[in-house]
Amino acid sequence: MPLNDHPDRIGLANELHARPFPLLDAACRVSHIAVTAPPGQQDDARRHVLDLCERFGAVRPSDRAPQHNFDAGRFRVKWEWHTEFLALTVMAGPASPAHRPFDAPAIDLLPKDWLAALPGAVLSAVHIHGESLPEGETLGPHPIPDHLAPHFSIDSLVGGSLFDDSARFWGDFRIHEDGFMRFVVRSVAGFDRALTGRIVQRLVEVETYRAASMMSVPAARGVWPQLNEIDTALAETTAAVGGGSAATERVMLDKITELSARIETITAENAYRLDASRAYAAIVWRRIKVLSATPLKGQMNLESFMMRRYDPAMRSCEATRGRLATLSERATRAATLLRTRIDVALEEQNREVLASMNERTARALRLQETVEGLSVVAIGYYAVSLAAMLVAPLAKGAGISETMTKGLLVLPVIGLVWMFVRRVKNHAMEASGGE
Repeated sequence: MPLNDHPDRIGLANELHARPFPLLDAACRVSHIAVTAPPGQQDDARRHVLDLCERFGAVRPSDRAPQHNFDAGRFRVKWEWHTEFLALTVMAGPASPAHRPFDAPAIDLLPKDWLAALPGAVLSAVHIHGESLPEGETLGPHPIPDHLAPHFSIDSLVGGSLFDDSARFWGDFRIHEDGFMRFVVRSVAGFDRALTGRIVQRLVEVETYRAASMMSVPAARGVWPQLNEIDTALAETTAAVGGGSAATERVMLDKITELSARIETITAENAYRLDASRAYAAIVWRRIKVLSATPLKGQMNLESFMMRRYDPAMRSCEATRGRLATLSERATRAATLLRTRIDVALEEQNREVLASMNERTARALRLQETVEGLSVVAIGYYAVSLAAMLVAPLAKGAGISETMTKGLLVLPVIGLVWMFVRRVKNHAMEASGGE
């Protein structure tokens, strides 16, 4: 029955099969190059791959394909598209017996002009020499055969036994005169092609992801002087909290805000690189684990070598990440503490201002009441005079003198004036409160 597929269903399912192990004869030559591919150069790199396909009449990859393989007859080519880099692997059969190991690497089979024009910068470059023992021979007790030892730096030589000692590998993780690192995979006669491909791919991935993860090391080490400076300034500022005036604490808050901005800037500039390094490092250790190499007697094994030489660099990156987080938290706590102190000081000032305002209001009220009393007296004086003039004819007819008339009118007139003034005042207060 027809299915209504999610738009990404097929692509996500194919992702499980995007990077299969190659099938390789035990006697083989493999060259692997990983080049950085910034967003602006990815289209150029893809066009470069299309050009190589056209040169050998191979099928062109689709626009969104994460990897592409083609057979050029004498060799095979595999392209892989990663987030930050592109990986090119050239696989070929053994060189002629006249050549020593690594004298005729597989990369030499590519057109020189095409290889010279390869976009991006080389992140990792590896040659792998594979060889098979004659029928009936075993790998023997020697750590590394005499004909292979001159091709490596013995002081950093790493080796391991695989699949019940039916195969061994060696490498020194040094960039040799041709710009490539070197590995050897040596196996017994009839060794499985799929297992050879697994060993080769795991070794290539260990080196490639090792190089990608260490891209953050220069940046991580470069920011430590800045972090030391910020740490000292933050400690000095925090220690001074509580020992100054409100104005001084505002200056300290501005300083902490400035330090916080610097911390966030450094974090923003390095967060992606540090996060990517953590992810790549996890892949490196995972690849080492699944390789399951057994140590060779008298020789450093891969896990021990990486723990001693590689892990400290990754721990430096993790320490940088942790220190950035710690400084950010400390700056936030210091800023919060200072803001709290400043807020408390402001509230205290506001309380004093309110108390002063209440005192001034009380004084104004007393003054207002005094003025109100004087107003009642003044208005009452004129009101009594006017009232006396109005009732003077009646008082004279009744035989009451003018002075007596005014005396009799003082209390009722003053009372009426006081009531009138209070009513006007209450009406004004109610109107003001309504607004």
